[in-house]
Amino acid sequence: MNQLLAMRAFLRVVESESFTQAASQLFMPRSTVSKLITDLEKHLSIQLIHRTTRTVAITPEGLEYYSH
Repeated sequence: MNQLLAMRAFLRVVESESFTQAASQLFMPRSTVSKLITDLEKHLSIQLIHRTTRTVAITPEGLEYYSH
């Protein structure tokens, strides 16, 4: 996993509140952004983002990670 790229993807998702918009801004497929976030969550052993089919919500742990 490229941790810096995963962190960058996480920041874009948090700021845009959308995997699709983050992927567009990073010039990569949405599935790649999703995989990067999943890999980052596994690396940190916490859930950063709560995903549903219609919404993206940042978890409290995700907000703390974002603030650092």
